[in-house]
Amino acid sequence: MKILTAAQMGEADRLTSERFLVPSILLMENAGRSFCEELMRAVPGLAGKRIRVLCGRGNNGGDGFVVARHLALAGAHPHIALAADPASLGGDALANFEIVRAMGLALEVFPVPSEAAAAFERAPLPDVIVDALFGTGLSRPVGADFQPLLEWIDRAAAHAFVASVDIPSGLMADRCEVEGPAVRAHLTVTFSALKPALVLPPAADRAGRVVVAPIGSPPVLFDHPDYRLNLADEEMVRRVLPPRRRESHKGSFGHTHIVAGSRGKSGAALMAALAALRAGAGLATLWLPEGALAGAAGRFPELMTEPLPETPSGAFDASGLDRVLERLGEADALVLGPGMTTEPSTRRLIRELTERSPVPVVLDADGLNAFAPPETPPRNRNDQPVILTPHPGEMARLGGISVAEVQRDRFETARRYAREHGCHVILKGFQTVSAAPGGELFLNPTGNPGMATGGSGDVLAGMVGRFAAGWRLATPGSGEIIHWLAAAVYLHGLAGDLAAEEKGMESLLATDLLAALPGAFRKALGR
Repeated sequence: MKILTAAQMGEADRLTSERFLVPSILLMENAGRSFCEELMRAVPGLAGKRIRVLCGRGNNGGDGFVVARHLALAGAHPHIALAADPASLGGDALANFEIVRAMGLALEVFPVPSEAAAAFERAPLPDVIVDALFGTGLSRPVGADFQPLLEWIDRAAAHAFVASVDIPSGLMADRCEVEGPAVRAHLTVTFSALKPALVLPPAADRAGRVVVAPIGSPPVLFDHPDYRLNLADEEMVRRVLPPRRRESHKGSFGHTHIVAGSRGKSGAALMAALAALRAGAGLATLWLPEGALAGAAGRFPELMTEPLPETPSGAFDASGLDRVLERLGEADALVLGPGMTTEPSTRRLIRELTERSPVPVVLDADGLNAFAPPETPPRNRNDQPVILTPHPGEMARLGGISVAEVQRDRFETARRYAREHGCHVILKGFQTVSAAPGGELFLNPTGNPGMATGGSGDVLAGMVGRFAAGWRLATPGSGEIIHWLAAAVYLHGLAGDLAAEEKGMESLLATDLLAALPGAFRKALGR
């Protein structure tokens, strides 16, 4: 699902009218009607409710007039408050103001917005407040004249259901910060596409439940190459994972190889390998240091295991390189890193496998540490995708910056590293960001703090390996690899959400994610 800036959304609206000849007043009509439909779904029995529709002087206020008209046509009795001088209205907003006035709808005008708040304090509290004061064109904090009105909305929200048209008033569409007073909505109906402030906290915390409503702009307008920010969703998961064909076999779903573990850390390796299988891999082979193999082999009969030479401390020795490379001819993806340690010989093995692999490579944990400066960034000589799955600390080491700098702009950090080094970056954390070398970004909406537990990243690494293998085997039209990676991240977070519902966040274990994956796939795929 696309996330557009205010300027991009304005351009889409303009082109809808200029190129496709859809009148702007029709877009306003569609917006108001769509909002009204969503409000009626959210609040049954509107006809018997006290409804106050607050309108500003711009197009957002024009949308509000349309909302009021459709509420009246549905049998409700909205009370409109215009927080502006009617003489300041123009264009489509003025046309819709004249319509509601001609219809005789209850209408109060407050040329001084602060006077509206004073009047509302003396009136009975409404059951529903429609916020149509400011739209996505707001580029600075609202002035002091509107502060009392926005504060009244916040107080009234303890009793009333607050629904915002396009964006809660006071938020600036392109910014995640809340700069000045802003409405805290229960529902926001935004039009055509999401906006950054509706998905990025702390601004997004004020949007409540967000619904994206189409208003008549042709979908082709949103395929612009500059519109690079997306929200991962179930539709994307279904697109990369169509129903399995009846003639499918295990080779149809990829063979994921996992090189992971060391003495005392075979659990990380096992979780990554089992995650690949739970995520739909046809086959999974786990490579372990020979001393760790005995404790892992046979524990899970579906999993194939292979030993490699080890160092005296029980880590991988680089002398096993050729053996792995030989077997990668049968592989579709390679996962490197969980539990591997940072021993020099192990790091050498990781770097050589990354460079020489004939299949996509997923680097996690110690797989990432092998490329921290002063080492050169990861590259593959066979033009295979290299996928990094760092947490903020690992991202900071890779980029030679502080964790604070990473967290200050997670989008730009992931995008810049992916572009500069020609790799894919999955920057883990709250709202995990997936970045492609070409600049496309996916924000993940699933997951919860209960997943901040050892092994959660190992599960993700195995899932990403399976999805990278799926991309390699996919038929044309199944999407770029970034879509597959974002789908893996979405399902990983969804499994965490389902596990948290059952176990609670405090008691969540990484193995609970494995157990929840079947339910996550069923929910996302609807089958």
